[in-house]
Amino acid sequence: MTINGYIKIKALANFWIFEVKPPLTQALELVPDDKLDWSPKPEMIKLGHIFYHIAECSAWWIGTLIDKETPPPDVPSNGLTKRMLSEMMEKHWQTLERFFSRCPEILENTYEYTDQGKIHKYDGQWIMFHIFEHDIHHRSQINQYLRILGITPPQI
Repeated sequence: MTINGYIKIKALANFWIFEVKPPLTQALELVPDDKLDWSPKPEMIKLGHIFYHIAECSAWWIGTLIDKETPPPDVPSNGLTKRMLSEMMEKHWQTLERFFSRCPEILENTYEYTDQGKIHKYDGQWIMFHIFEHDIHHRSQINQYLRILGITPPQI
């Protein structure tokens, strides 16, 4: 990776931590406790589970695939609390900071896993952009849920 490429990755890391994290943190604070198990329709993901899903994404891609840690537990069907989600989201941000602290090597490596007999290979840059896109996608979903509830989402 060139110095210019490394600088661009650091700029993305800063954007992620200083521009994506605060509105997601604020959004969780805005969610009424009794709406964590709510969704607009029964077949849709519950509001609290979206936050859980964001955190489990980095835990799986970085923790499990790259660092070979134990996979995160499956999301409980009910009973998520804001405190639990806040702690999970904080671990998400710490995982990302740990990921970026190992640049550029971590981005240049290839990581693989086998699922149902098929080998999947991803380089670190793909993983980084996938998690970034995932966070942005679900931030938008959370903001839409808040709007449906009549809550003005954080400014982005």
